[in-house]
Amino acid sequence: MAELQARAEGSAEGGWDGSASTSAPGPTAQALSISELLSLIFSFSHSVALTTSARVCKGWSDAALDQLWEHLSSVFPLVELVLDIRLVKLVNNFVSLGGLNSDLAEADWTRFHSYAKRVRSLEFDETLRYRSDPDTPDLNFAVIAVLCLHHPFGPALLPRLRKLRWTTEGSAISMLPFLSSELKELYLEMSTVTVSTINEVFNATIGRTPNLAIFHLEATVSGVTIETALARWLQATPNLEEISLPRHYLTPSLVRVMGSLPRLETLDQSYKSLGHPGNQSKVVQHFPPDTFPSLINLGLNAMPSVAWRFLLASQEIGIRLSRIVLHAPDNVDTQDLLTFTSHVVENCSGMTELFLNLFNRSVSTAPDISPLPMALLESLYPCTKLKRLCIGHPFPFTFQQDDVERMGRAWPQMVNFEVCPDPDFGFPISDQMGSSLSILAAFAKSLPNLEVLALYINREEHLSLGDNLYPQWQFQKLTELDVGLSAVPSDRLRDVGFYIASLCRERPRVTYGEANWHSGLVPDDRDKIEVAWNEVHHIVGSAMEVKRAAQRRLREISTDAGVPV
Repeated sequence: MAELQARAEGSAEGGWDGSASTSAPGPTAQALSISELLSLIFSFSHSVALTTSARVCKGWSDAALDQLWEHLSSVFPLVELVLDIRLVKLVNNFVSLGGLNSDLAEADWTRFHSYAKRVRSLEFDETLRYRSDPDTPDLNFAVIAVLCLHHPFGPALLPRLRKLRWTTEGSAISMLPFLSSELKELYLEMSTVTVSTINEVFNATIGRTPNLAIFHLEATVSGVTIETALARWLQATPNLEEISLPRHYLTPSLVRVMGSLPRLETLDQSYKSLGHPGNQSKVVQHFPPDTFPSLINLGLNAMPSVAWRFLLASQEIGIRLSRIVLHAPDNVDTQDLLTFTSHVVENCSGMTELFLNLFNRSVSTAPDISPLPMALLESLYPCTKLKRLCIGHPFPFTFQQDDVERMGRAWPQMVNFEVCPDPDFGFPISDQMGSSLSILAAFAKSLPNLEVLALYINREEHLSLGDNLYPQWQFQKLTELDVGLSAVPSDRLRDVGFYIASLCRERPRVTYGEANWHSGLVPDDRDKIEVAWNEVHHIVGSAMEVKRAAQRRLREISTDAGVPV
């Protein structure tokens, strides 16, 4: 980037490549005159570099500013373009709107619009502080109303916004001016609001997002109390392709509307606990025939026995599902789980992805939970098209070599395998639990095309890993090794990093941490373990550089000798 900037600075005295202005532009200048290429380069830059690049020349300014303003994590950087944020605090303290009106009447709205039209993604969480200000003001109705009154460029403050994530403990009505006809994704989380407040939001939003494709809702109110307003809004949003709702929101009215959406491919129920259980008895028990014409991905927040009966009664839809997600809200009976997976195998022949979130929400009330049996995975062997399997559970899973060999024969297309990498340390998770690190060699042999592998590794393993960087069996495409909440085996960072590198053709990311759906406790020394795995990640990178250099040298020698590698 520094070299490109230096060349561009030469344009002040001559051509793009620093030559005299009468000279033809060089190849670098010609390349940088292609706006798409310049935007691609800037997409890899951080904010400081983008700020500097925006000052280089007019040709760079637009492309750099587009990247710099593409995503905002607050609305206040925009608000500050036209008024002093201290005035917003005064309004919230019931001071007259006169000062706010006066400032906005004289504001540079052309400047505001020049930045606003660049924003493609916005996140606003009213519970977070802006710039660590403990007195971050609320974006209340009065402030929004005055902003809209003075805004001269149409009803949408962000006319090209495509993704909006809005989190509030009150009303979300303040988000309305940020909606636009170009919006494709809306993630809305409302807690501690009244039924009338949330009904207001959906009634006021009708017709504002005609091209919306993805809608996720988290709310605390009961589904039956808002189903009329929500159904009316859904009906006015016919291009939806993905919907996620709280648990117990599959009421007859909402199912009827969603089932008529022609493009809806994904319907999910959130794993979070915001959903109100009050209308559980009014949730539909199956999808009616001739509904959901495009549905291929289904997520259910239900116990395995309930999900099994639901799929059994909805066979017309179940037979074409390619992805199934099950969030179990309570302690799971193993036999019920096996019944569910057996039904999936028999009736969902096209399934390629299965997610099982089996974390119990109430550890103290579930003392009898034990590790999952291998029989669970064996029950899925007939799903020969399976490409992705993700299971979350309070206990880690222990794999043996013959288990991995059978999985390799059953699932030749598997690319993403994540099974119990992040247990709940509220249970007695001993240092001996989990798989041996050496099991990675079995995965490399039996499932060489894995792209993501997530396992819990035994902490107390006595390593004897050898020093061969070129074993016979290696992962061909592995991009991420997720160790969940594992500790580094025997604290031997260098040996572990070297061993992981030896099993990979390309450098993988070694990641540590719990999944989004994890509920429960983490290790007491979590921060220390994370630092250790970060060091392992760097060791893997260093070992991979040595490995690549040796391979390049081997190819050179082979080429000189006329011997194929």
